[in-house]
Amino acid sequence: MRTLLTVLLSLTIAGTALAADGDKPLTRAERKDRVSKLADKHRAFLADVEPIASTAETDTFLRLETEAQRDVFIEDFWRRRDIAAGTTGHAARDDYYERLEFVRTSFNQVMSDRGRVYLIHGVPAALIDVKCPRYFVPLQVWYYPQVAGLGRDVTLLFYQPRNERSYRLWSARIDGFQKLIGNDIESTGRMPDNIIMDCKDGEAIGAAVAYMRNNEDRVMMKVFTPPAVNEEDVNRILRSSVVTDPKAPKLEAEMKVAYPSSDGSKTDAQLVILVPRAQLKTTAVNDVSVYTIDVVGEVLRDGRMWERFRYRFDYPGEIQDEKLPIVIDRPLRPATYSLRVKLTDTSTNAQTILASEAVVPEMAATAPKPTEETNTLAAIREDMQSSRARLRIVPLTEDVISGLQTIQTLVSGSGIAGVEFYLDGKKVATRRTPPYKLDLDFGTMPRSRHVRVVAIDSHGATITGDEIVVNTGTDPFRVRIASPRVAPKLSGPTKVEMEVKVPEGKELNAIELYWNETRVATLYDPPFVQTVNIPGTDGVGYLRAVATLKDPEVDPVEDVVMVNTPEFMASVDVHLVELPTTVLVAGKPVNGLQETAFKVLDEGQPVKLAKFEHVKDLALSLGMAVDTSGSMEDRIAIARDAGAAFFKNVMRKGDKGFLVAFDSQPHIVQKWSQELKDIYSGLAKMRAEESTALYDAVVYSLYNFSGVKGQKALILLTDGRDTVSKFSFEQALEYAQRAAVPIYTVGINIHGMDVDVKSKLNRLATDTGGTSYYIENVTELSKIYTDIQNELRSQYVLGFYPNAEVKPGGKWREVTVQVAEGKVKTIRGYYP
Repeated sequence: MRTLLTVLLSLTIAGTALAADGDKPLTRAERKDRVSKLADKHRAFLADVEPIASTAETDTFLRLETEAQRDVFIEDFWRRRDIAAGTTGHAARDDYYERLEFVRTSFNQVMSDRGRVYLIHGVPAALIDVKCPRYFVPLQVWYYPQVAGLGRDVTLLFYQPRNERSYRLWSARIDGFQKLIGNDIESTGRMPDNIIMDCKDGEAIGAAVAYMRNNEDRVMMKVFTPPAVNEEDVNRILRSSVVTDPKAPKLEAEMKVAYPSSDGSKTDAQLVILVPRAQLKTTAVNDVSVYTIDVVGEVLRDGRMWERFRYRFDYPGEIQDEKLPIVIDRPLRPATYSLRVKLTDTSTNAQTILASEAVVPEMAATAPKPTEETNTLAAIREDMQSSRARLRIVPLTEDVISGLQTIQTLVSGSGIAGVEFYLDGKKVATRRTPPYKLDLDFGTMPRSRHVRVVAIDSHGATITGDEIVVNTGTDPFRVRIASPRVAPKLSGPTKVEMEVKVPEGKELNAIELYWNETRVATLYDPPFVQTVNIPGTDGVGYLRAVATLKDPEVDPVEDVVMVNTPEFMASVDVHLVELPTTVLVAGKPVNGLQETAFKVLDEGQPVKLAKFEHVKDLALSLGMAVDTSGSMEDRIAIARDAGAAFFKNVMRKGDKGFLVAFDSQPHIVQKWSQELKDIYSGLAKMRAEESTALYDAVVYSLYNFSGVKGQKALILLTDGRDTVSKFSFEQALEYAQRAAVPIYTVGINIHGMDVDVKSKLNRLATDTGGTSYYIENVTELSKIYTDIQNELRSQYVLGFYPNAEVKPGGKWREVTVQVAEGKVKTIRGYYP
């Protein structure tokens, strides 16, 4: 069997396609039949939540097949309401059942008008129980300061019809005022001039009657409507459950369970599934095709859901194996479990459900396979066995880092009395006793942050140290001097260690190591370690590592470490603000302008240009983020074609690109590559499902540009409506402003009424020097490609240094670029 060719494997992004009829509402007869087959507890749940459950939630619950699945649904049902209410720990559920108990004891019927309003909207801010039997039937006036869909100062009027026990919501049009009149006044036949004001609570009755008359249509349409839910999130429940689709074509497969290893407490239950390739169909983008199999699994223990898993497996279309291997590892505690796994060929919707019992044995711990991280730590420890004082920061992940992170250090040797921690040049803490570690808050936005850790002696003098920069992006080519990093006093033979990352498909040419401007070594193969004799009399100096690839189209990268710097020597952050600028006349870029043709204003004040370049036909670094949420299901083929056509028309030799797909969260489907076939392969893997995290996708996509030099652009294909992002639009916009990467938004089938959506997409584009486009057909993209390419390949780069009073970390500053003739496109400002 060949090595498993899994290009994209993720718990968070994969999901089986819904059954062909999975998004159609059930008929009344279907609902009745399915309800009759429910267990008592699940039938009771549906009855309890009927006032607040959406049709999509009810139908999803009824489509589930096992009690364990329905138990999971109930947990998810209350989780959604906790999120909407900003609560945790099922507080929303507890609050609802308190309301339900009140309704049952106070309003006779749960589904009465008062019962439904109370359960949906909660306790009214004011409730007036009107007792005016001389003129009216029993009335109640309910007042809410705010109701979703109705607005402010909502005043509802309920009345108790004659000879009935339950109150009804009064309708001026259907019931008329006559329904409010009591028996007593009719029997006397005497009607005062103003019976409302003749009652004790006349003002409240009058206000309620007026409100209901003026707002009846909106009230009757909205007041009994369950709170809105994210239907894409509800659909996710079906996608993550093993549910039969009787209309789907059948897929054959075989599954075996093995137990190859253990960590002592959990045993690896390894599922090996073989799927005949002849049954599958590829998805193709241009001349690149892939097989894609979605996997949904459930692990049950004693009839209860123990855990669930979701994967997507992609295989290149040219694979020749007769059976495609799917290998899934689930660490489980020793016990007996029931396994259910559903496989779906995403191209044909052919499916199968496999079931097996897993008797997970207790095993002695087996040695874990070494990883890159464990190898790095082992190398650090081995390097630190000498008596000389050494300090290293335990490597952090290269993924996006935000929030609270623990900075751990490895310390060896003698003479260390304490460790100082710095964040972005400012000392934040000193630790006098081991373990030398600190929790640092990197904030909510994944910005580049500089961490410096310094070992000091008993007199507070710096001995050694280490430093790292987090959130440096995903540019695949970089070099770093790993040791030494902090070297205040260094002389004599010094071991210099270097690390290098090389893009896939590329070869390293060499790493050149310099002491000041003198090249001391050229290294061609790992390990990249070289001893350098640091003169004791040279004073301040620097080590510089320069890496090159065997590709003349790729610029060298370098890293510098200062050596023997005085303790009082502070680093000065001189921030050159660069403005990639396009000048358009009649919609076409203008070339040949001189520096004197431009005037730059910083907060309205002219500044002197420190940089002026007219860049033409430079290599481009392009990112594309494609909306793959459930709302794009009917348009995902258009999005694939649009992406393929864009890269085919724009990418030239030396350019590189990456792909991000986003549904309930963003994820890389193709990292930086210079090969079109890689881009096509990534596009072919995209499937529409789940919710829309548009703003998260903007932040995540722009993060990939960190450290990337030259001409850059992000193309964002979406239908525009965000539903689940962790970041707000304002946070995404700020990140975009800081990143200074032009964003070209392409809205697919966004209609004129979607004013808010268009406004936000326009803002993302204009603030970064990009453009927003709106299309209904993929054929409209050719002009867009031409516009973007012409702009990116013919730009002026203007640079200036802010005035001395502009301090780092300050507020957003607006920038204006003026020319005598033409329209200017550039970023609209910067954060110092």
